[in-house]
Amino acid sequence: MTYARARLWLGITGVGSLVTLATIALITRFPFALLTDESLFGGGELLQLCAVVGLFVLWLLPMDFLGGYLLPKRFQKSEQTFGTWFQSYCVGAVSQGVIFVLLGAAIIVSSQQFGLAGSTIAISFGICACFFVRNWMMLNRETKSPVVTEKVSDALALLESWQISVPKVIVVDHTDVGFTGGIVGLGDRARIVIPNSWLSFAPQQLATAIARRAVAITSGSYRRGLLLAFAWNVVGFVGCSLVAGNGLTSVSGLVMTICWFTLWSFFGLLTLPTASRNASLEIDRVLAQQGMSAELIRSAAHTMDQLQDGEPERPGLIETIFHPVPSVARRNPVEPIGGVTAWNVARTTLFFSWACLGLLSRSVHCNLGRPELWTMLPTD
Repeated sequence: MTYARARLWLGITGVGSLVTLATIALITRFPFALLTDESLFGGGELLQLCAVVGLFVLWLLPMDFLGGYLLPKRFQKSEQTFGTWFQSYCVGAVSQGVIFVLLGAAIIVSSQQFGLAGSTIAISFGICACFFVRNWMMLNRETKSPVVTEKVSDALALLESWQISVPKVIVVDHTDVGFTGGIVGLGDRARIVIPNSWLSFAPQQLATAIARRAVAITSGSYRRGLLLAFAWNVVGFVGCSLVAGNGLTSVSGLVMTICWFTLWSFFGLLTLPTASRNASLEIDRVLAQQGMSAELIRSAAHTMDQLQDGEPERPGLIETIFHPVPSVARRNPVEPIGGVTAWNVARTTLFFSWACLGLLSRSVHCNLGRPELWTMLPTD
């Protein structure tokens, strides 16, 4: 059993168990037997909401331990002690739990006061808040040193010689080897986030990794990914509240909607990775058209993959369903791309689902038990 396969099966267990529980709740409608069905929100309702979120945390705890500590240690992907991991895990789990409770309360109260429009606004505001707070946290983690400045400058000099326009690049410290950074901000304030570990790459590989994200921004693929992820969550959650038929004015109605939304998110896990892979492959093609060699593109992808699951080749069906980042073996910069392209949309959708109390947001194979990857999931 490889590290990649072990993580995949663990993710299938995490997602599958939550989807199964949500389905049972929808069939039996047991939330109505346990939770308030009245359009009120006071101390009792708040405690019920806390209990629901607490049960979610407890359900994932054993799988989080396996995915965050045991498997990385067994396959030598982490040097963290149990104490260090558990401390960061508790901070992450409690922080998400508090956010879920606050956002859940906001959805219920907004729905009571302003109906469906109120809950839609609350969800939209929640997504924007998560996005901007995450970005602010990343910008404040920037690390600066002469070594960092030199390596980034060397990479930017190569990019200038390749005539690739690049926004500001920031380097952040991290503890999880799988942290990949990403892109934060919008428009002219977009920033490329690079993990400190990537500074060990050869200059051309580092420049290629930065170039990929620069093209994602300049081509509009990054913006499309954000908009599609936003729409997927808002439309999906509002639609699920209508399907549930009980509104969002009570704790039981909210929980039933969350159960439907869990199925909606699962459907997204099966479909949205294709748009993410298309975007990655389209970026490969754009870089090749600008003169970058196919060998350099594959080399950079292989180096990044080694810090992830170390799986440069995988069966087509497994990649189609579970992997929004194409394997190294699939990189063919000259092959035309068909279909929707939206950079990192699959995993951005999972992060944005925090605002909808998305139970699958941290139960997938790439971030289960890894709190540093809950708000910025791995990408290329």
